This record gives sequence, C-alpha cells and structure tokens, in this order.
Amino acid sequence: MKSLLIMALCILTITLYQNSIDGNDSYNESLKLNKASLFLNYTTAFDNYYLSNANVTGDVTSNVILPVWIPKDSFIKMYVNGGYGYVYMPSEKGVISELMKITDYSALIGVTDRTSIVTITGKVAKPSFIPEGYIVYMR
Repeated sequence: MKSLLIMALCILTITLYQNSIDGNDSYNESLKLNKASLFLNYTTAFDNYYLSNANVTGDVTSNVILPVWIPKDSFIKMYVNGGYGYVYMPSEKGVISELMKITDYSALIGVTDRTSIVTITGKVAKPSFIPEGYIVYMR
C-alpha cells in the first residue's frame, strides 16, 4: 500500500512539474510575441511621424507621438539620419524570429553586428549610433 501511495505521489509530482514547464514555455512565447508587436507598433508610429516631417534629422524618439494604448518602452529608439529612418531596440532571444514571421520576412528588418545591419537580403551599412546586437527597422 505504501509503495502505491509513493508511486502516485511521484506521478503527481512529475505531472505538476511538466505542466509548470509547459506554462513557462507558453509564457515565454507570449513575451516574445508581445515585444515583437510592441516594436511593430513603434514602427507604425515612426512611419506616420517620418512621412509628416521630411526634413527632420537626429534622435526623434521623444517627438514621435504614440497612441495612448501603446506602453512606453525606453529601450526602443527612433532616429533619422541622411534621409533614412531607423527604429531599433536591443535584441532579445526569439523576438527577431517573431518579427520575421509577423512581417512575412521583411527585408526592412534586421539585426546589427559590429559594422552592418544583417537582413534577409544581405548586409546594409550600420550607422554608428545603433549599437551591435540590436533589432532594426529601416525606412
């Protein structure tokens, strides 16, 4: 009888542990998707600003008006340089793959290395104000 109780307790413990792991995986997937969605909301707000302010240059992060329902993220930056616009944030595990899926593998999104922005179509020269290891949207 004791061995049957111990066996049942072990099975219950294993089941609870597996459910906990599955819950964490689901939670982590949700976080990646939320971060990717937030980044895309920032790119949309940036595009609207950029189209209305053709002669702007420099850091425009504080100038871009976000809809009230979009949470502020101090790690997402927006910059215009030489007629090109950039929205960028530190890369987090799994976020770039979510962005690529959501955008149908857009060539306007990439990840920086030391000298370039690496996109699915190749490398683009990286402006010096964007650090290495960042996700970048280019306009």
